[in-house]
Amino acid sequence: MKSNLRLIGGKKLQSPNNTHTRPTTLRVREAIFNILNNRVEDSNWLDLFSGTGTISCEAFNHGARKIIAIEKNINNSKICLKNLLSLQDIENRKNDIDVICKDVLNWTKPNYERNLSSKIMDLNKLKFDFVYLDPPYDVNFHELVLNQIFNCNFLKKESTVICEHSPNLNIKKSNLWETIDVRDYGQSRLTFLINVQHA
Repeated sequence: MKSNLRLIGGKKLQSPNNTHTRPTTLRVREAIFNILNNRVEDSNWLDLFSGTGTISCEAFNHGARKIIAIEKNINNSKICLKNLLSLQDIENRKNDIDVICKDVLNWTKPNYERNLSSKIMDLNKLKFDFVYLDPPYDVNFHELVLNQIFNCNFLKKESTVICEHSPNLNIKKSNLWETIDVRDYGQSRLTFLINVQHA
């Protein structure tokens, strides 16, 4: 297990000894939370393709109220939970986080029965302020997942969906979402999307 992964502020996180994960870089994470600023505080956060949980951990440290992380790789999902449970003040807030080992492509289907590991949170009542979507750069299902997300009932009217992807990919226009910002950081691009009805 490697521990050369660091959060904003310097705390070390665990990461697996393989090349199958691509944690969001520190530069990109700093940019995200600078852009969102104090909007993260008291928000509900959904982290899709969460990997080892760097984005979930940053959201927690920036004051998110509820965090759900979805990761289909069982080893990565275990590391994600371990990283979240290593954060300061987590003891009093264990019921505010949940790491679910499921395939995002299934979990985001509008008719999918989404059960949480935790019995504390009721997903039928939980609406997310932010959704972070970070599939592997070399796959081609960003827009499939976006279509499913914007057709689900877990978004608020004013929710923001942040998609991390390769600069070679441009998220197409849709009647479901509006692109409000695009930022490039080296080998990563961030596209910020909102519900069309919010515009």
